[in-house]
Amino acid sequence: MTGRPRKVKVMRKAARKARSKSRMVTKSATPTHDPLNDLIAAGGRALDLKIDKTWIPAVRGHLQVTLRHGALVGGFALPDDAEPASVFKA
Repeated sequence: MTGRPRKVKVMRKAARKARSKSRMVTKSATPTHDPLNDLIAAGGRALDLKIDKTWIPAVRGHLQVTLRHGALVGGFALPDDAEPASVFKA
């Protein structure tokens, strides 16, 4: 077996596509109100956490990466009969 498995190729292709789309957005198209700030604030309230304002950009960056990875995983098509994990029978 000399090539990479198909799943790896598909995931890398999807990642390249997502990166190229994110580069197309210009600063003028960026909204002044960031909904991620609302999500961060709501998460902090739900968990009873005080998030220092200096940490908000770092939290936003990590959340963007997490959401981007989740979109890649969610966008990967699986057959209807795929099992979520191996099934062992004794």
